[in-house]
Formats: sequence, structure tokens, C-alpha cells
Amino acid sequence: MALIGKIRKNFWFVLLLLGLALAAFVIMDMVNAGNRGGLGAQQVVGEVAGQKIDLVEFQKVEQTLFRGSSDAYAGKANAWNYLVEKSIVDDQSEDLGIEVSKDELMDLQFGNNLSPVIQSYFRNQQTGQIEMQQLLNIKQSIEGGEALNPEFENEWAQIQKNIIKTAKQQKITNLVSKAIYTPTFVAENRGKETTERVNFEYVKVPFDVIDDSEVEVTTEDIQEYINENKFQYTNEEETRILKYSIIDVLPSAEDSASIKAKLAELSNEFSNKAIGAEDSLYTITNDGFYSPYYAGTDELQGEVKDHVADMEVGDVYGPYRNQGFYILAKLVDKAIVPDSVEAKHILRSATEGVTSEFDAAEAYIDSLENVLRTTNADFSDLAQEHSEDPGSATKGGDLGTFVQGTMVPAFNQACFVGSEEGGLYKVKTRFGVHLIKVEDRIFNNQDPKYKLAYIRSVIVPSEKTINATFEKVDDIVSANRELPGLTTALENQGYSVSKTAPIKINDYLFADLGGGETSRDIIKWAYEEDTEINNVSPSIYEYTDPVNYYVNKYVLVGLGSVNPAGVANAEDMRGTLEPIVRNRKKGKQIVSQISGSDLEAVGSKYGSSIETADNVSFTASGITGLGNEPKVLSKAFALGEGQVSEPILGNSGVYVVKTTSKTDGSVPSNVIAQKKQINSSNRGRVSYSLMNALKKIFKPEDNRATYF
Repeated sequence: MALIGKIRKNFWFVLLLLGLALAAFVIMDMVNAGNRGGLGAQQVVGEVAGQKIDLVEFQKVEQTLFRGSSDAYAGKANAWNYLVEKSIVDDQSEDLGIEVSKDELMDLQFGNNLSPVIQSYFRNQQTGQIEMQQLLNIKQSIEGGEALNPEFENEWAQIQKNIIKTAKQQKITNLVSKAIYTPTFVAENRGKETTERVNFEYVKVPFDVIDDSEVEVTTEDIQEYINENKFQYTNEEETRILKYSIIDVLPSAEDSASIKAKLAELSNEFSNKAIGAEDSLYTITNDGFYSPYYAGTDELQGEVKDHVADMEVGDVYGPYRNQGFYILAKLVDKAIVPDSVEAKHILRSATEGVTSEFDAAEAYIDSLENVLRTTNADFSDLAQEHSEDPGSATKGGDLGTFVQGTMVPAFNQACFVGSEEGGLYKVKTRFGVHLIKVEDRIFNNQDPKYKLAYIRSVIVPSEKTINATFEKVDDIVSANRELPGLTTALENQGYSVSKTAPIKINDYLFADLGGGETSRDIIKWAYEEDTEINNVSPSIYEYTDPVNYYVNKYVLVGLGSVNPAGVANAEDMRGTLEPIVRNRKKGKQIVSQISGSDLEAVGSKYGSSIETADNVSFTASGITGLGNEPKVLSKAFALGEGQVSEPILGNSGVYVVKTTSKTDGSVPSNVIAQKKQINSSNRGRVSYSLMNALKKIFKPEDNRATYF
């Protein structure tokens, strides 16, 4: 009470403190916003080809063109790639004088030369056809000066920009593509290479003839290998490698027993449900499923397949465990039904829910059935004349031979259960009214088949178990703030620690856990300014089961290494390159030990046999028994007949090769056709390769990580 009294007496001081705190907060926010490009014109996601990519424009593109992306960060990545490409295309188009005229744009939007963008947006997913009427309505609104829905107007503006970007990019691609030329000598040489053949013998000395313990791989060895292969091991941008452990949240024995017991309580109620419609509704209510089809025991899953033959209709078996569920299975019916049926039908269409149309269709079918039963009329002739099924009418209603599940349930029931060969059956489906003639019933055996209904409960951890797992994980991470200690603690408790591939600052997929906010949060932490090597993230990252929506994984993460832009560091690459470098050192030792050109002597020394490779093409990417060994292949072609090579350090061992015979290649009889084929292949790669090359030239400045 005394404290409250003092506050009241000095309330002016409290207000002053609050004012100063608020001012400090605003100033801090402004500074932080400025640092992250958060104020006005500073909101720049990136820059390329002299054009700034504004945050607002970025968000418009993302929400309009890529809102259907399966992952929010995939949409952001697609939006970024689009805007980078658009900036480059605009820059190059201006230099090259490439434009899209108003008439061309109208044709691309509404004419006979529809842009791939329009085709993508306005294609009916069910029919595969372009919704031309919808496009014409848009055209009429635009030409008539009618006000469009503001949201659609913004969307259409982005679609137009995409159409123009795509058209310009195609023109640039065509300029480069059409400039590609294949000289005659290249086509002739390609023909020779394709038809040239060689036969050779070889001895392979595998690297493992020398034990790993006999070869030391130093940091200098690895760096030497990296420097010799810089094109493979140069990072265009900084990457980071994380070490992580996934702790699965699993149901306890108590959880499992509780779920099983609750499901068992439903057994009597399930058994007493009226067979048929009530079963179907009850299974849906209890996360189950009801099959309208009959299955043989070999088609059933779980324990019920071993017990169904002894069950009576209405009996319930279970609960039994199968694929993460406890299940109760109820036998709804059993019968000897054909494995497949051959049938014809006549359909009179009706709109689902329109009673008058169904009544008219049924009356029409009744009259046709009467004709068939009282005259010698041919079913196929009637189907051709009266059926409204476009797929089968022209074939006399013939549906061919089909198995259960091919047709909708009512149609299936009429054909498979209680039907007879030559029988006529009338059924209603959502398509209308059918008159079916069963031509043949085909049995693989006379074993009974079973119709089952299932209810089930997923076996998931309880909230108590989830919390207990979190507390356990929290204790581990709280006691181990550095990666070495965390790794030891986790491994002592039986958890494995894994290492990611190199991660870039804007990546959004983490390990095998996919994308989403959690994966992106992990990567953002890795690139925070104060995150250092061997730091452990203070956050325990949660992943949720995508179906049952409970926390099913906790992930602990530490920063393992930082790979700066430029040539890779040897120690960072040791885990990847040490086996390769060790084999190379072994190979050099083996090469130094081989003398002479007698294949049999070399093979005898190392316990290897002489192998043969016959009729090998120079263009072969792999050779039977040899694999991918380009150095061996090129040496075999370079040698004269009967010549033996010096030892060759290959990918999987050291080889000595003897060329036994060669067949010279021939110039193709139609060099012009060969040139066209090569041209076509090379030009087909331009679209992808050209833009990638331009991106390397323009080197986009990427600030996405500041915002997302």
C-alpha cells in the first residue's frame, strides 16, 4: 500500500518515464527499420540490372502470381526469381530494341496466339480447354471502359506484366537460339564418334588393396584437390552447415492403451448399427471408412484378414493395430462375386438433384427395357440410338471388361452382386438413369469376398507425453549451450546428430523436414549476426504432424561451420572430400608400383583378373562391368591396336588397358539431318542456360533475408 501511495504522489514522474520509454522505442524501431530497409523508399528487397525490387511490388507479385504455391516460402522464392528475370529481360529488351506492341499484347491475351501465361491461368482443369468465354468477357469489359473489380484489376495488371515479360524473354531466347550454328565438320565428327567402336582388355586394381589406415589425408592434401577443382568447390555466396538432432514425440504405452480402450468401448455400438447407410455415417463420424466393394482376404490389411472368414455378418473384430491406428472392423456382407464383369449400358442423363429430370430419364429407360424384354431388339442398336453417354454410345454401349471400383457404387453393385449373364438392371447414379446389360461375369476362383466397414483411432501422443518430451529436450539444451557438449549429451541419450548440406541465407527447406515457418526460422537463426560457430540455438523448434496436427518432432540445432563465398575451405569440406582424396593418394601409390605392360602380370600381382569390354562407343556414358570411367575409355580409343596403356588413375581404381581392335567411325550419310539434330538439341538448352548465364553476369543484390 505504501508503494502505491508513493506512485500516486509522483505520478508526473511515472508519465515522464513512460514518455521517455515510448520515445526510445520509436527511435529504436526507426533505426531498426532503416537498417532492414523498413522505411518508405528504403523497403528494397533487392536490386538487379539497375532496377530496385520494391517490397510492396514483391508482395503484389507473390500474392497474385504465386499464391497457390504449396509452401509460403516457395512462393517468395518464385516471386524473387520472376522479378529478377523481369528486371534482366527489361534491361536487355531496351538494349536490343525489343518491345511488345499493343496489338501483339491483345493477341497474346485474347487472340489466336494466347500467351502461355493466359493458357495457365484460364485452362479448365477438368476439361483441359481454355475458358475463352471468360477471356472474351474480360476483353469486352476492358474495351468498353467498364470498371473492373479492384482486386481483379490488380491481378490482371500483374498477369499483363507477366505476359509481356514472357513474350520479351522468348524473343531474346530466339535471338540467341537462332544464332546457334553447327559447322559441317562438327556434324561429321559427331557421326564418326557415334559409330566408332573399340574392343579392349583391362585389369582393374581397386583402391582397397591399400588399407585406409596406411594413408594419411592432410588438410593440405584436401586443399590441393579443391584448388585443382575450383569450378566444383567455389561458393558463389556464403553457406552455413548446421548440426541438428530430431527428437520424435512418440505415444507412450499408456497413451496407446488408453486409445485402444476407448475404441473398444465402441465395439457393441458399432455392431448394433443397421448395416448399410448407418454403417457409412458411423464410420465417417469416427474417422473410419466404409467400402462399398467386396475384397478377397489377400486384399485386406491387418489382422482382420486372418479372421474375416470366421466372422458372421454384423460381427466386429478388434481393436487391432495397423499403420498407426487402432481399428475396429465390421463385416457388412460377404458374397461370391466375380473378379471382373463385361457389360454394356444405356444412359439417359439427368441433373443431380433435379427430380423431374430423373423421373423423365427413368420413364425413358423403362420403355427401352420393355422393348428389350418383349421384342428381339438389339441392345447395341438401342444404345447407339438412345444412349446419352458419349464415350460408349458409338460403341453400342460397350464398356468393356472392368473390375470393382471402376464404376460408381450403385453401378458397381448392379454388375457384381446378384447379377446374371444376360441380365438387365436399372440403376440411378449422379449421372442419370442407366440400363445395364451384363454380358459376362468372370471368376478367378469361387472364394467368398467381404464388404467391411471400419472405425479407427489414430495412435498419437497425449498432451502429457508431448509436454514430458519437451521438458526432457529442454533440460538437454539448457545444460548444453555449445555444440560439442550438446552432441555428446544427445548421443549419450541415444539420439543421433546429423549434418545439413550447405545452406544459403534465403533457403527455406531444412534437412528432410521440408519447408514452412519452422524450417525458415532455423535458417534465419543460423544467419543472425551474433550466431557463431558451435553456438546452439536457444529455441526448441517444433514440427507438427500435417494430418493429425500435434507436435510430432522437436529439433535442436547448432551452427557447425561457415563457408565464406569463394574457394571452399579444406577443413569444412573434409567430411565430403576425405574419401575421394584418400583414394587418389592410394591410386598414386598403386600407379608407382606398377611396372611393365603385361596385363596378366599386373593382375597376378594384385589378385585381379583380365576383363574385356567389347563394341564400346566413344559416346558411351557407362560401360558394362566398368562403369563410368572416361579416362579409361578415351585411352582405349587413343591407343593403337595391340598397344598397352600406362597405369590410369580412374574413379574407382587404377587401370591398365590393352586395345585389341578398333572400328573407324563413318561420316553420316545425311550430314544436313545430323546438323539439324545437333542444332535442335543445342537450341533446346538455350531457354534455361541463357537466363542462368545472365543472372551470373548481373549478380542480383538479394536482401530478402532482411524481410522474410
